[in-house]
Amino acid sequence: MARKTKARTASTKRASRTESLQDMLRNVRNVLDLPSRPIRRIDAKAGNTRLSIEFAGLDGAAPNASGDLAPGDKVPNQSETATVGPFTRRIHRTDPEFATLVSNTNVAIVFKNEEGTGADRMMTARLKTGLDSLATLVQEEWSGVKLRVTDAWDEDGEHSPKSLHYEARAADLTTAPIDGAKLGRLGRLAVDAGLDWVFFEDTKHIHVSTKSAAP
Repeated sequence: MARKTKARTASTKRASRTESLQDMLRNVRNVLDLPSRPIRRIDAKAGNTRLSIEFAGLDGAAPNASGDLAPGDKVPNQSETATVGPFTRRIHRTDPEFATLVSNTNVAIVFKNEEGTGADRMMTARLKTGLDSLATLVQEEWSGVKLRVTDAWDEDGEHSPKSLHYEARAADLTTAPIDGAKLGRLGRLAVDAGLDWVFFEDTKHIHVSTKSAAP
């Protein structure tokens, strides 16, 4: 009888610890205002009792205290095609679609313009709206720093066959002066600026793209 009583007591204590851990982790989720879709696991332990809980951050990304992107992060966390639509066809200067593009002359943006043709300034109106908003956020974030566009519309075939750069719906970004340590924050600012898809592609630049629709 004594053994059974001890066993019941131990079981009750384990159940109590489990409930306490569940309450603690629920409170963490509520305080951080996190959605319930599983994506990251948190483990907690009290005595011999271990409890795991999984939750997601915004846009399918793991919670980040600063909100900055890490290399490989995508916002939203899905493919570019699923977010902004598929590639349709390349735009050439002689195509009627070229007349729908705009030249971005925003003095708050530095354009690499390595081709010397002004191609990096050519983009859809929706992309221009997003980049102009981002340029403002960059100047508010860092004194003496500007947004830098290294690639936008590509007329020379320098990207993959179905790149949205050929439709002037994509841009590759850094800061000016160039500072790789700022890319994670730049990615978050791009999201805040309303650009449809943001990808911390590598340690050299942030890739952004937009839907075909007007802003």
